[in-house]
Amino acid sequence: MRRRALLAALPVLPSPARAQGALGDWPNRPVRVINPFPPGGPGDTYARLLSAHFADRFGQPFIVENRSGGTGAVGTQAVMRSAPDGHVLLFTSISGFSLPPLLLKQPVFDPQRDFAPVSLLIRYPFYLVANPRFTSVAQLVAAAKARPGTLNFSSVGTGSGGHFCAERFRLKAGIEVQHVPYNGAPAALMGVASGQVDYYFDSVGNAQPLVRDGKISGLAITGERRMPIVPEVPTMAEAGFPGFETDLWLGLLAPLGTPAPIIGALNTECDRFLALPATRERLHVAAYNAAGGPPEVFAQRIRADVAEWGEVVRLANMNMQ
Repeated sequence: MRRRALLAALPVLPSPARAQGALGDWPNRPVRVINPFPPGGPGDTYARLLSAHFADRFGQPFIVENRSGGTGAVGTQAVMRSAPDGHVLLFTSISGFSLPPLLLKQPVFDPQRDFAPVSLLIRYPFYLVANPRFTSVAQLVAAAKARPGTLNFSSVGTGSGGHFCAERFRLKAGIEVQHVPYNGAPAALMGVASGQVDYYFDSVGNAQPLVRDGKISGLAITGERRMPIVPEVPTMAEAGFPGFETDLWLGLLAPLGTPAPIIGALNTECDRFLALPATRERLHVAAYNAAGGPPEVFAQRIRADVAEWGEVVRLANMNMQ
């Protein structure tokens, strides 16, 4: 409510960049928004919606480029090496930014030091889904303990958010299971539906259509409370795993050294975008939550990611490359 009131009080300007002298002539050419994953995912959708909003507000095209590879590393490095003048931005997720470097002995970028956070845009919990033969978290855990090493879980790749969450679940539950990485969420979900794998941590927006059709089971979400869009699905705490609250995020960053006035102007427009009725409706339907707030909030979240998930890497003895 406070953010909504603040945004309502802000003047509607035809071009924020030119209304604020500190920005000079930025942007004076098209701005590239790098998405380090293939087209079609939720990150790509919101990168394009936000870029269209930026283009309308700043008077220059904001062009989304998909530069996938290396669990986000290819596109992320391209932004890191770009001039810090506000004409190249990174729209990414926790799966492509905070988590992959934790698995590398020599990371190609440091999420805490090599970028300027702009806005933590969207947050959403993990959704534990399973083959239909499992109808509860307790049943899944019991089966895993009865046959150590025989059950498995899917993910969209080593180092992805779903992989990390599944490893944390393995530690909490005290089970032995196998990781089966897939190339993308649709394939990972179909692996669960077909019985090739037993369970998977995805998002509600991706997985609920298959749950609704009875092809997979929705067992629990990792949020602090149940979600209105799936009120029948318990939280992990309700399912017997208190302290398992965690979520995924989508956010916007810039190369380190990008001028503070540009970061501030982009951050303001991110909050405006999140407050739009059309954006809020789209987020609700997808079971996502608007975040927003100043860049410092995003920086704090990245630091928390590194601490929390770094401990999971250590305890789970996840493979380092």
